[in-house]
Amino acid sequence: MTVKITKWLLLLVAFKVVVMLVVAQFYTDPRRDITAREQLCRAFNPNTVFIGTSRTQYGIDPALFDALNRQKTRSYNFGIFSLSPYSSIQIADDMLSANPAVKTIYIELSALDYSTVALPPQQVVQDAVFRARLLAGCPDIGLQEKTGSFLAGLNTTLFQMVSIAPQVLSAKKALTPGTDPIEGGANLLPNGYQSVTTALSKTSDRIAANKTSTEQMLAVRPQTQRNTYYISRICQLIARAAQQDRKVIFYYPNNMTRGEQLILSQVAPFLPVENLIQLPEQPLFDALFKPENLFDAHHLNRKGAAVYTRFLQEESARR
Repeated sequence: MTVKITKWLLLLVAFKVVVMLVVAQFYTDPRRDITAREQLCRAFNPNTVFIGTSRTQYGIDPALFDALNRQKTRSYNFGIFSLSPYSSIQIADDMLSANPAVKTIYIELSALDYSTVALPPQQVVQDAVFRARLLAGCPDIGLQEKTGSFLAGLNTTLFQMVSIAPQVLSAKKALTPGTDPIEGGANLLPNGYQSVTTALSKTSDRIAANKTSTEQMLAVRPQTQRNTYYISRICQLIARAAQQDRKVIFYYPNNMTRGEQLILSQVAPFLPVENLIQLPEQPLFDALFKPENLFDAHHLNRKGAAVYTRFLQEESARR
């Protein structure tokens, strides 16, 4: 029975690869494909890269960052939808190995419990192990919630690997690109940034919940309990960069979910101060949650990105 299941899985993966190769000839969304994004990044030839989830994609304006740095930086926005912590570290690790032109790597400190990035089969197990060990190191999350979160995330990852649904969606976008910032086509600038001008008209319960979770994160103080696995992986990456006279700096996203806050509260207080940028104090903090600075509950529009980018630049100049 196990052999039959394995054969069917291999057949499904092979079929998906064929479909993926065919669809890729017509359209690939670089916001959902790491390989495609790496190619765009290399073509831009940056010396500074921001790696993160969709919050980074819409929240950091590289052109503004470079202007504030008087063009001493040439930065690229490497935002990938629902990028997992494992993939973020892996991308940075690959850059340290293969792209000596990149001197500074900024990484969004995140802990999403799902990933819609299509991982190669050989990385699926590694991503699952990373996620399991990350959750295991968080005592504030109950066993039932940990198990449910892990299985849900694994299910999403496997779906991306064996299903052709992502390729069907890509084909649909190629034929009828929509105007929605996320579900529509990728309108990336050469520096990787996608600017959105629309704004919300009012605050929602979801925005309020994210703000509460993020505020709790800012109030966290060093505790005896720490997520040693995640911290060790981050510190290994920081140390490797330092050995090459390069720098890795982690930064808080513009908002956090409750699940992320529970995990990251066991991580952030124990990271080196010079390698971590937290969120601003009031009143700048409130600006990140104003409806006029958001186009949905999680993502900043161009106006909000200007606020967030200016803050990151000011903090990075101190490091």
